Amino acid sequence: MTYFEGKVVIVTGASTGIGRATAELFAQRGAKVAITGRNAESLEKTRQLCEKAAGGSADKVHVVIADVTKEEDTKRIIAETVNKFGQLDVLVNNAGAGTKPGYNDSHFTQPLEVFDYVMNLNARSLIALDQEAIPHLKKTKGNIVNVSSIGAFKAFPALAYYCMAKAAIDQLNRVLAIDLAKEGIRVNNINPGPVRTEFTTAMGMPDASQDWMEENIVKPNCPLGRSATPEEMATVIAFLANNDEARFVTGQLLVADGGTSISSPPLPTQAS
Repeated sequence: MTYFEGKVVIVTGASTGIGRATAELFAQRGAKVAITGRNAESLEKTRQLCEKAAGGSADKVHVVIADVTKEEDTKRIIAETVNKFGQLDVLVNNAGAGTKPGYNDSHFTQPLEVFDYVMNLNARSLIALDQEAIPHLKKTKGNIVNVSSIGAFKAFPALAYYCMAKAAIDQLNRVLAIDLAKEGIRVNNINPGPVRTEFTTAMGMPDASQDWMEENIVKPNCPLGRSATPEEMATVIAFLANNDEARFVTGQLLVADGGTSISSPPLPTQAS
């Protein structure tokens, strides 16, 4: 499948998890991919995977070491990509985090500096990137895919600031979809539920916490009984970015959570 042959895609937060899997899938499907993140070592691994997925073509992958919370870096991400590949067709806004490094207690007890960090990384950076990307997307009739979360509409008290940021992304999606429709630009969100990534360890939780959460939180509350893989989320992102398959889809929140957001707590077993 090579629909994205000749297309240029930017994936932020491509160092690990959903971002890495998404970049690799776009490369496999023919796209030229610009991958961004702050960790050079992790991005190098992503670059190698993308190059392999592209059939060994090194000229189809471009690495931009950048921090999306810095406006000069968001400008550089877009400028470098267009200078390298000549155009921009898809912007995947994936970079994000649940909290500021060093803080892993309940968000609502955390200082406002953590709120500022979480909002800047998860929401404000999207505005900065979109503003830089839109002039180029107008030329290609391209599109934007934002990685949000079911936390945007399902309350997780321990992640209050994160949930607020994702809710802001969802509303931005609706507003931009209407505003940019006249330019032929589509804007959509994917709202993942539980996904097996480095999300919890990035928040300072031990590696074993993922297994504990899978057994005690995910399995009892997800109708499909497991967390998703990053690759499963990547296929949804690629669908939304495909101007053939999803050409009449804009302003939507595509929930990919195994049914988690619609499930109810299991009823207690009735005594015999």
